[in-house]
Amino acid sequence: MTNNQGVVIQGPTNYYKEVIECYKDIPNVVWSTWDDEPLENVEYIKKHIPIVLNQKPSYGGHLNINMQTISTMGGVNYLKEKGINEILKVRGDIIITNIFKFLSILKGKSMAFLAIAKENVRKDLYYELIYRHYSHDYPVDLVVYGTTQNIENSFNFITEKNQFIPPEALVLYNFLEENNLEYKSTYNHLINNGVYFYLNDCVDNQVKLNWLKHNDDLVKMHNDKINYEF
Repeated sequence: MTNNQGVVIQGPTNYYKEVIECYKDIPNVVWSTWDDEPLENVEYIKKHIPIVLNQKPSYGGHLNINMQTISTMGGVNYLKEKGINEILKVRGDIIITNIFKFLSILKGKSMAFLAIAKENVRKDLYYELIYRHYSHDYPVDLVVYGTTQNIENSFNFITEKNQFIPPEALVLYNFLEENNLEYKSTYNHLINNGVYFYLNDCVDNQVKLNWLKHNDDLVKMHNDKINYEF
């Protein structure tokens, strides 16, 4: 990794000890969480890495999308003030093996996701009507990398009540919209516009994205050519 790279850990602190052990040696890392997290967790984190405490929104959003965007932006704004040019956004219940190798792989990528669901795999009429889009081919948003500007473009929004659109679709929509790109969430369209998919790199370099909440590896979960492209 380089001094221009940073890591935003966003969300609750349930797995704070395991997560801190994973990321504590990264120079530019911050945990952006909530001001009502357990004091024990917060004090432990403060001993090892910086922490940003955000106020929870009055409406968490469909599938907690507003919780994700607010906590992400709290960390992004912290790293922006430090002059960080590229950011890895990761949930607070995910630890990454071989993290420094992973960051070196992603260095210089303007926007990167693990994988994207294939066209026509899953259907949702409401989603199709709202976005005039015909399938659920949205990217995995649990671990996202990009320039600081692109991460901000993707996560700097709040949804209103009764907006039942998949969070991943909203993240991608905002990234494309802010970059004046057509909203077309197909694999080919995205790679042709500078988006990178890193699942194969994880496999080749034995990098695991361990989702502690589900005791599973995101790489293994999405290494499926029937349902995903990468």
